[in-house]
Amino acid sequence: MLDETTTCSPPASASVTASPASAPGGASAPSGVAAPGGLRPRLTEQQLESATREDLLAHSKQQDSYIDSLLSQATSHEAETAALRETEDRLRQQHADLLLREKVLVRRLAAKEQEMQEYAGQLSELKAREAPGVSALRSALLDPAVNLLLQKLRQELAATRTRVEETQNELSAWKFTPDSNTGKRLMAKCRLLYQENEELGRVIASGRVAKLEGELALQKSFSEEVKKSQSELDEFLQDLDEDVEGMQSTIYYLQQELRKAKDTLAVYEQERKAGAANGKSACNGDSGSETHASPPPPPPRRRTSSEDSDDLPLIKKVRRDSELSIHYSEEEVGGGLTNGESSAK
Repeated sequence: MLDETTTCSPPASASVTASPASAPGGASAPSGVAAPGGLRPRLTEQQLESATREDLLAHSKQQDSYIDSLLSQATSHEAETAALRETEDRLRQQHADLLLREKVLVRRLAAKEQEMQEYAGQLSELKAREAPGVSALRSALLDPAVNLLLQKLRQELAATRTRVEETQNELSAWKFTPDSNTGKRLMAKCRLLYQENEELGRVIASGRVAKLEGELALQKSFSEEVKKSQSELDEFLQDLDEDVEGMQSTIYYLQQELRKAKDTLAVYEQERKAGAANGKSACNGDSGSETHASPPPPPPRRRTSSEDSDDLPLIKKVRRDSELSIHYSEEEVGGGLTNGESSAK
C-alpha cells in the first residue's frame, strides 16, 4: 500500500546560480540574482538601494520566470499525483479482487478436502465389505455353481493358451528375410505372378482392341454396302425417270401420228366420194363424145398441224436392261393410204 503524501523534490537546476547578465544600457545585473529556473532571486537591502530602474525590471522578469517555472512544476506534480492516485485505486481494486479470489479458492479447497475425506471413508467401508471372512470362503468353496464356473474358466484358459501357442508358431514359421530360402522362393513366386499378370493384361487389352477393330471394319463394310445400294437405287430411279419421260414422248408422238392418219383417211374418203360422183355424171351426160376429158385435179389441200409434225425426228429411248424403239417409215404409213386410194379408184 502506497502512501498518499508525496514529497516534491527541488528542480535540478536549483543549485545552479545565474550568471551576471548585462542590463539594458550597459549596466550589469546585481550580484546574487539567479537566472530563471534556478533558486529564488532575492535582493539585499544594499542591492535595493543601489539598484537602478533597469535592474529592478530585470529582477521583476526573473521573478516572473521563476513563478512560471513553479506553476509548471506544480501542474506536472498534480498530473503525477493524479496518475499515482489512479494507480493506487487500480491496485486497491486488484488487491480486493485477489482477496475475493483467495477466499473462493480456500472455500473450494476446503470442499475438496471434505470430499476426499468422504471418499476415503467410503473406500475403507468398501474394502471392509469386500474382504470376505473365513466362513464366506468356506461356503464359496462348497458352492457347486461356483465350482462349475471355475472349471469352465479353467477350460477356456487352457484353450486360449493353446490357440496362442499355435498362432505364435505359425507367425514364427511365416517370418522370413530376403536372404533366407523361404524369402527367395516367395520373391521369385511374386515376380512370376507379376509377369503373368502383365501378360494377362496385355492379352485382354489386345483382345479388346481386336474386337473394336472388327466392329469398326463391320461398320465400315455396312456403310459401304448402304452407300452402294443407295447409289444403285438412285441410278434405278434415274433410269425410271428417263423411261417415263421416253414413254410419255412416245405416247405423244403416237397420238400425233394417229391423228394425222385419221385426218388423211377422212380427206381421202371425201376425195373418193367426190371422184365417184363426178365419174357417174360424166358417163351419163357425155356418152357420145369422142374425147373423154380427164377428171379435174383435186383442189389443193391445206397442211394440218399434224402433217407439219412429220418433219420431227423419230424418238428412240434406249435402256441398259431393255430397249424400247419405235420405227416408222413413210412407206409403211403411205402403204395403207395407197391401198385405200387404189381401192377407192
